[in-house]
Parts: sequence; structure tokens; C-alpha cells
Amino acid sequence: MIMPIQLRLLAIILAVLFFVYMVRLVRKDKAEIRHMLKWLVLALIILIGAIFPEMGSRIAHFFGIQTLTSLALFILVGILLIISLKYQMSLISAEKQIKNLIQEVSLANKKIKDLERKNDNKE
Repeated sequence: MIMPIQLRLLAIILAVLFFVYMVRLVRKDKAEIRHMLKWLVLALIILIGAIFPEMGSRIAHFFGIQTLTSLALFILVGILLIISLKYQMSLISAEKQIKNLIQEVSLANKKIKDLERKNDNKE
């Protein structure tokens, strides 16, 4: 089944707009390049799939999937699940680090207060 030209054009336009948006986020210092690379790859995959839909259809049929759209949705959902899991793990790690830092700052503040009390008592 051949992808309609309207769908191909829409996918190309969306991939280009997504890429431009990513570049703007990096330029405005709202995102880091290392974090945006996975989204750049995703935009390139969408663009390549829109330009060469026959290749995607062959891959889909090889895996026993009837349409390129089904394959694309399956792959994109899988990629997004992996990205979400990665960010969840990063969040858990950051929360642990914050907890440790709060404990260290609290201990340092206690030591400072104890030292100040000793100095006040000596005077």
C-alpha cells in the first residue's frame, strides 16, 4: 500500500518543524544538545520514512505488519516508553542526590552552630 502524498507532505513538514523547534530550544539555552539528539534522530526517522515510504512498507511486511503506519506507531511508542523510563531513572537518581545534599548541608549547619556556641562560651 502506497502512502498518500498528502500524508507524506504532512510528515515532512512536521519533521522539519520539529527539527526547527529543537534548534530554537538549543539556541535559547532551554535545552542541551546531548539531550536533544534522541529527538533529532526521531525527526530524521520520520523524515526518511516520509521520503522513502516503500522502504518502510517492506520492513513492516517483513515483520508481518500490514501497514507502515502500524509499524511506525509501534516503534514510536516503544521509543517513547524507553525515553520515559530513562528520564524516570534520572529523576530517581537526582532525588537521591538532593536528599544526600540536604543531609550534608544540615550536618554542616549543625557543626557551624556548635562551633559558634563554643566560641561564644569561651568569650
